[in-house]
Amino acid sequence: MDNGVLVFIIALEAVIIIWLLSKLKHYQNFERLLRPGGQTQGSEGSAVEPTAGGSNDEPSAGAVPRHVSTAHTPAVESGASDELLNTPGTEPEINIEEAKRVQLVMARCRYAEFYLEQLDDDYERGQFQRIVDSCISTATGIEDPFFRASALHPIILLFDSAGWEDQRDQLMAIVPDDIIRQRIISELA
Repeated sequence: MDNGVLVFIIALEAVIIIWLLSKLKHYQNFERLLRPGGQTQGSEGSAVEPTAGGSNDEPSAGAVPRHVSTAHTPAVESGASDELLNTPGTEPEINIEEAKRVQLVMARCRYAEFYLEQLDDDYERGQFQRIVDSCISTATGIEDPFFRASALHPIILLFDSAGWEDQRDQLMAIVPDDIIRQRIISELA
């Protein structure tokens, strides 16, 4: 082989390795979001310290994620960010937690979409049902009507894509927010 071809192959392998490492970091952050109580490193100054076993280990039943917090940035201490997170009648911390639950339901629904093509297989249908059941239990556990409706939205669309009209209609009946209900109806039409 010519030296130029070898250099090209080595450079291509280096680019592929860098790309794979960036994807690994992305999936590790996504995995942290899916864990109950998980947080990712953000500009607000909080981060999660990785566990000793690596990112692919399942947390044990008694394990509590170790959080490392740093000082707040001036932007967070100013009243501007609190104004954006404040919904009348609730605490900002509750809003953040419920918004995280909505994001978790949305991510799980996106994951469940991979099973839509294989719902004729018993195993795949069981996996799909397990994911959807966890989404429904998370969504119905949300107290704020807007956030609950926002969490039910992707589940209803998922049921519609699967052709499960009865389950879709049952969830549609419990959507507490009229604006989101209208948005779902328009997306289903």
